[in-house]
Amino acid sequence: MGQSNEYIIFLKGKEKLTQPELTALFSPRAQIQKSDFGYDFYDLPVSNSYLSELKKEGELINTSRWLNAVQFSSKLNETELVNRFEFIDKIIVINPQQRGELATLETNSTVSTSDSSSYGNAFEQLEITKTISCLHDNGLDGTGVLIAVLDAGFPELDSMKAFESLRNDGRIIDTWDFEDNTSYVYHKNSHGTVVSSVIAAQLDSNYLGAAPKADYAFYLTEIGRFERNVEEFNLILGLERADSIGADICSISLGYRNFDTLQVSYSYNDMNGSTTIAVQGVNIAKRKGIIISVAAGNSGSGAGTLSSPCDADSVLCVGAIKYDSTRAGFSSEGPTSDGRIKPDVVTIGQGCWFVGLDDTARFGNGTSFATPLMTGMVACLKQAHPNRSSFEIMDAVRNNSDRASNPDNIYGWGIPNSCKIDSELAELDSIALGINELVIGLKFSIYPNPTNDFITVSTTEIIESISIIQLDGKMVKSISPDQMNTFYEINLIGLPKGIYLVRVQSDDGRVSSKKLVKQ
Repeated sequence: MGQSNEYIIFLKGKEKLTQPELTALFSPRAQIQKSDFGYDFYDLPVSNSYLSELKKEGELINTSRWLNAVQFSSKLNETELVNRFEFIDKIIVINPQQRGELATLETNSTVSTSDSSSYGNAFEQLEITKTISCLHDNGLDGTGVLIAVLDAGFPELDSMKAFESLRNDGRIIDTWDFEDNTSYVYHKNSHGTVVSSVIAAQLDSNYLGAAPKADYAFYLTEIGRFERNVEEFNLILGLERADSIGADICSISLGYRNFDTLQVSYSYNDMNGSTTIAVQGVNIAKRKGIIISVAAGNSGSGAGTLSSPCDADSVLCVGAIKYDSTRAGFSSEGPTSDGRIKPDVVTIGQGCWFVGLDDTARFGNGTSFATPLMTGMVACLKQAHPNRSSFEIMDAVRNNSDRASNPDNIYGWGIPNSCKIDSELAELDSIALGINELVIGLKFSIYPNPTNDFITVSTTEIIESISIIQLDGKMVKSISPDQMNTFYEINLIGLPKGIYLVRVQSDDGRVSSKKLVKQ
């Protein structure tokens, strides 16, 4: 027998679920959020019939509903798989090349001497964004906000004194290790623990995190002993799970660009906000209303040194600065390959204080530390303005940073000012009062239009029917798809030339129409 190969396999289409079957996939908290955004194609799970067929030829390791893809091990090669299963769209080979355990971040750490403040040495790194004076001092500490931290491991987080309040209050809502498929995450690389301390830790008078009273989920998505595309896949699994429990914010101190031999590495041209596996996940996450805070990377100066998913338009990409507000030398720069400014914002990342596994306050360097600082600030703002969308909050953060009038690819929009952000969001709150809640519109597109023989209807909605209607109201063609896709091809051969309406009805009864010209 041959050696097994490991793949990410992308599939064609999904099976439709009933509304009760679909809502059962999400927590009560998440269902409330879905009432604002609705359910769509990405919420549907991978087809059970596809999974059953694949199991006959190998082992299913993980499945992603957002990517409509599976992590799969089989003795069959790529050609054999494609020939065997007509529902396969494309395949990425992810066979591992072991290289020994590596840290995801190197820190130069020195023990804190502390001070008399309840924040200890964390005071200055929080106050550079006015997080203390404008948020904490007003009772905003992240209470009621759910933050998911996606990282490489969380050893000692289940026993450290710095997280004692978090544990005792029952604010660890969910955990999962996507490599081992187990709920136990308190092992492996310490990167996740120290990153989490920047947001969540409380250590007597020696340290206080940026959102110390928030609820948390801890997801182990990164694998320290190699750099493979499967880590991007795991990242998306983490985002999906965060969505399923109703997370408000995801903090990602990870980045992807260069991978081990035999993996799909990315060029600068791929830093365009749409190409990488990771960026596809964060773009969907924003559609779901989740705020994503992600590290710019530590590749240093030079145009386009950023890593993905920082290149996504849908994230707050966080760069690192020193305490004098100048750029940290290691902090990656934009622009994206399609010319957009990155990073979005900056905060302290050089000499940033965190809590080590020995419950001692220390400092280290990296955009990995700047990211949770930004996450915590945003969590406090979300607490104050729970009805403001991820779009509104991220726009307010950019608009009220110190370089907003002249953003660049070193500092982005600059250092956020929490007071100003809070004021802008409060104004939006007051405008929203008295405005009736808008019904979510059904969105779809048609191409080509005008057309001769075929059209493609593209939508992420869960579709009940697509109809072609004459202007006199007569229906001339209709389909009710059993299998869900993000596009549907409709044959118009034989239909007379003229103007028609394409009417799309979603599974929850919403209807929308667009004009179509048949040539």
